[in-house]
Formats: sequence, structure tokens, C-alpha cells
Amino acid sequence: MKSALIVLALSIGIAASSGCGSTTPQKTDGSVTPPTDGSGVTVLNGCSSYVDKTASGASITFPMAGAPMQYQPACVHIKAGQTVTWTGSFSSHPLIPEGGGTPNPTPDTSTGTTTTMTFPNAGTYGYGCGIHASMMGAIQVTP
Repeated sequence: MKSALIVLALSIGIAASSGCGSTTPQKTDGSVTPPTDGSGVTVLNGCSSYVDKTASGASITFPMAGAPMQYQPACVHIKAGQTVTWTGSFSSHPLIPEGGGTPNPTPDTSTGTTTTMTFPNAGTYGYGCGIHASMMGAIQVTP
């Protein structure tokens, strides 16, 4: 019995140290590449298709309080150098970087009602609500 517990403890330790469960490949420079759907489309935070805002930049809104607790639109495609503006109650729904490429330029914001960020580099960057795990989205940036 004692040897079985030791084997179990060693197995758990090996699985934990090997990054078991990680689906985001890490590059040698420390940055990460989000997974794709097999056709090359990056899938991040539930986003597998993106609203094209390359002509105008993006504006993302969310509720000041109450329902629906979601970003509109949640999945946005822009070009490098364009800006994204989030509007809503950051005290009720603090904005945080949530997965995707690193470094993630999404601002960590917990006060006010509007924040704007310019995305200078291509990549797919996740964001979400620091309180409500179901509120999330992604910004897909192309050159």
C-alpha cells in the first residue's frame, strides 16, 4: 500500500512538472502561439470567426451592469497599428488580458467606463472579465 502511494505521488509530480494539459505551444523566445482549428484560424476564448474591423478599427461594448454579460462583438479582426476601444463598467467587469500571444497589449483596467489600446503587432490576443469567466473575447491582428 505504501509503495502504491509513492508511485501515485511520483506520477502526479511528473504530470504537473511536464505541463500536462497545456494546449498553447511555447516558442523558444517565451512567446506563445494560440491553437488553430486545423485550417489555420486561431481559436481563442471561444472565438473561431472574427468580425472584420480592418477598415475602421474596433469598438467593443459590454453592459454597465446586469445582463447580458458578454462583449459585443467579442471576436474582432483588425490590422496592426489599429486601436480597439472597450466601453462599459470596468468596476463591474474589470478588463484583463486572457490568453493568446505574448506580450498581450490588452490593458488591465478596473476603473472608468472607456479604455483604448493600439495593437502594434500581428497576433491573436485574448481578453476577458476579471470577475465573470464566461465574459471573454479575442482580438485578431494581421499585418
